[in-house]
Amino acid sequence: MWRGFFCFDPRFMKCSLAFLVMSTQVLYAGLERYSHLVVADSQSPGPSRSGVRITYLGTNGYQFESGGHALLVDSYFSRINLWRIVIGARIQPDISRVDEGMKHLAPKADAILMTHAHFDHLLDVPIVMRKTGARLIASSVAVDLAKGAGASVSNCDAVSAGAMRRIGPWRIRVLAATHDRLFGTVPFCGAPRGTAPPQHAGDWVCGELLSFLIEIDGQRVFIDSGGTPALLPPNEHVDLAILGAALPDSRERFAATVERLHPRYVLPSHQDNFFRPLSAGFQFGELSDFPRLVHERERGKFGGHLILLDYFRPWTLRRN
Repeated sequence: MWRGFFCFDPRFMKCSLAFLVMSTQVLYAGLERYSHLVVADSQSPGPSRSGVRITYLGTNGYQFESGGHALLVDSYFSRINLWRIVIGARIQPDISRVDEGMKHLAPKADAILMTHAHFDHLLDVPIVMRKTGARLIASSVAVDLAKGAGASVSNCDAVSAGAMRRIGPWRIRVLAATHDRLFGTVPFCGAPRGTAPPQHAGDWVCGELLSFLIEIDGQRVFIDSGGTPALLPPNEHVDLAILGAALPDSRERFAATVERLHPRYVLPSHQDNFFRPLSAGFQFGELSDFPRLVHERERGKFGGHLILLDYFRPWTLRRN
């Protein structure tokens, strides 16, 4: 799913072709099988006054709302077709898809948090920043790529693990993270290719991996986009843990990560097929294995209420 992987390194050509074949198959389909785990507010007239309202934007994208304020994470709507990634074609935001996705966002946002700089996280962010006035909080690599793609220099804030930010009512701790491996290696983990605007998927290199602990209205939300068992989050209690679960590394660490965070609710993330447009509805990615997580939860390997969110169906995390 990343240019350097598919187009330039023959060692991975067979793996990438196998992945391409898999991408045409429907393994776990949509959310119908797990409708009992899907949570959503019965109606959504506006931001909740009694909790944190959470809207899933697809991939690892989220909007959090509280008290008339909004915070975004990894907002990506373009959903570039897999074939364009495989052949190394130029990619750019799909403006119509971005506009459609943004109909579900608050008109203004305080900030956009970025877990890393791959295209399926960062590609649309300069547009979202411009339209919402949001400030970008991301690694230095992600900030440089965003600026190269048109983001306002004055609205970018480069951070690294250990940083703390207070923006409006949001208290944000920046934590270290890792990226799960695809076919044994981290995709696009090298340095940016010069200062020219990114044009291909492989130009959106990973950069420093970050996770975030967000505190708002007396509640705590942890979010990452996946990782490896080599690095677990801090041993702290949170109300909601949003944990990337796209690939085997993330699933290997899932139970241990939940045990460290002691969450009331556990939301596996980044497990949809992000090469399909959002309008086609949620479909699990071909390398995801949500049934395994369900089985582990049923066996008591991790605690908390296991939940799922569907695209653009808000759910309010209420206080205990």
